[in-house]
Amino acid sequence: MIKKKTMFRTPHIPETMQAAAIDRFGPPSVLTLHTLPVPEPGPHEVLIALHAAGVGIWDARMRDGAWWPTKDPVFPIVPGTDGAGIIAAKGARPAF
Repeated sequence: MIKKKTMFRTPHIPETMQAAAIDRFGPPSVLTLHTLPVPEPGPHEVLIALHAAGVGIWDARMRDGAWWPTKDPVFPIVPGTDGAGIIAAKGARPAF
């Protein structure tokens, strides 16, 4: 049996991305499309090129300000913690 070599290609990482974000807490209408810089992963992080994203009830609670873990949020906020994709970049010591 001959094993095929699997080739993984590092995706091109653009300078900017499109993201649904909020500039203030409020109703669903505060969620708008933003052009934002693509974040660089920290030393223990990875950057994921998303192919699919999900929305949970907690995203609506964050959007309307009902739940926020810190005193002073920094806007724009890009809600969302669910997604699927491939690792596009990694920090020096990712923890996985």
